[in-house]
Amino acid sequence: MVAGQLAATAFVGTALAVSAVLEWLRLSGRIRLPEVRAGEQGRIASYVFFIMGSLLTVVLFKPMVAVASMLMLCLGDAASGIIGSVLLGSNVRDDNGPRRRRKPLTISAGMLAACSLIGYATSGLTHLAPSVYLAGAIGATLADSIPLFMRGRPLDDNFTIPVLSGLCMTAAALA
Repeated sequence: MVAGQLAATAFVGTALAVSAVLEWLRLSGRIRLPEVRAGEQGRIASYVFFIMGSLLTVVLFKPMVAVASMLMLCLGDAASGIIGSVLLGSNVRDDNGPRRRRKPLTISAGMLAACSLIGYATSGLTHLAPSVYLAGAIGATLADSIPLFMRGRPLDDNFTIPVLSGLCMTAAALA
């Protein structure tokens, strides 16, 4: 692990430790976090999964793949959320139960476009080939659009987006 990657791991790991304490305090009723969504009141909030996915991404992948993956999470998922909030009949936020449905094609297309643009815009910094960042955009879009399950429960897309994106970019770089 290079020095920068070690520093990033320590920083994100510290953020995860702080968020774990905050969540424990929130879920035990000792503190109230006003920005937590109504659907997250009795369960671990999405920001924790965001940090967990980021930490795993920093640990598992080369630095530039991790950077692109986390930007696809930050900006691509935000674009997906904005598209879903403005299109009629596209609200999937209230459907986070065990049978969470796939997102509409318009949201998936927006996510793919946003992540592809992120890959292109950052390629001067990351030096990732188009085939690599496009594979990452596809991975991020799949993680955002199709619910992945573990033990019958859906995995939060804030965790799966950077991990699947990084896996796809790593596979494309090796191909």
